[in-house]
Amino acid sequence: MSSLINCPHCSHQIHESAITCPQCGAPNAKTANSMHYTSYSQVPWHRKWWFGIASAFVFWPLFAILIFTGDFYKTKNGEITALSRKSCYVILACMIGLTISRFFTD
Repeated sequence: MSSLINCPHCSHQIHESAITCPQCGAPNAKTANSMHYTSYSQVPWHRKWWFGIASAFVFWPLFAILIFTGDFYKTKNGEITALSRKSCYVILACMIGLTISRFFTD
């Protein structure tokens, strides 16, 4: 039996596994955050952990944009996992703190 839910934007009924609403195009909140990769090679380069860390040190505003638009993935014991949001926010706070401290030390 299929399960229908209401679109949070237009209240049109959509299937719970739909990626977007066919009427208004709004993303389905249930499926938007459940992107699952079967292998690390399927993860886009801009979502791999090494790119996230590199962007934090090279240009932290890019890192901030990437944090708020998705997850960073890594492999752990052969399993693909996302970096925790808390660790990403800590890295972002450190980079912002370092930038602010540069203004006060000069």
